[in-house]
Amino acid sequence: MDKKLEKTMVGLAGEMRVCSELLKRGYQASITFGNAKATDIVIVGEGNRFLRVEVKTSRNGKRFVTGYYPKYTDRKKVHPDIWVFYLPNPVLTNGDRFFIVTHEEVGKIQLIVNKGHKTLLGKGCDNIPLKLLEEKEVEDNWGIVKNLLPR
Repeated sequence: MDKKLEKTMVGLAGEMRVCSELLKRGYQASITFGNAKATDIVIVGEGNRFLRVEVKTSRNGKRFVTGYYPKYTDRKKVHPDIWVFYLPNPVLTNGDRFFIVTHEEVGKIQLIVNKGHKTLLGKGCDNIPLKLLEEKEVEDNWGIVKNLLPR
């Protein structure tokens, strides 16, 4: 399979899995399709309040590519409210792992990874190691959704 197509398929599968998990947890969640968007999933709450969710799926089980500074820091552009870093279990879905953080927290984590520097457009790609997310203890941190968008 073509590498670009494989990357797209893995990303879409991750979005579908995270959306499924949100639905199982009682949230009204919908996937937004396409590659040129700022939101992977929309969660709608009472009073038409909503959250934008960015999903990042690890293909190698070691890190998550974010592209944070080149793509998600322009204050004039739409950015996600929360990020879900998804690590699929290659055998069973009950072994899947989800790391959930706010957009602001992703920025702080990315600065740690980059040793205080911002990645410039066209000068590399930001990523976050799985180990750092494990250290932050944000696995299954679904309470963020509840705090930002009460049902």
